[in-house]
Amino acid sequence: MVDPALAIVIATVCGALLNTVRGFLNSGESYDIKKFFGALIVSAFAGLAIAQTIQVSGIDLIGLVLVGLTAGFSIDYAVSKAKKQKING
Repeated sequence: MVDPALAIVIATVCGALLNTVRGFLNSGESYDIKKFFGALIVSAFAGLAIAQTIQVSGIDLIGLVLVGLTAGFSIDYAVSKAKKQKING
């Protein structure tokens, strides 16, 4: 059995990396490795924070992974949008 905290962190990182791939496929540019590592760092810290707060609830492992995937995707999406607005604004 996988530790729930580890499952959340891995799922959060995967969600964020899926968002970087989505952005790469829609942009037509080459894949930027800095975006990969940026998503990895931000989502790992977010996953750790989620893992610390969600373990007290009675969610099963599949639910935790889904929460992690959704959180990772949305965290990277929000950070990407904030960077674009900072550059354009």
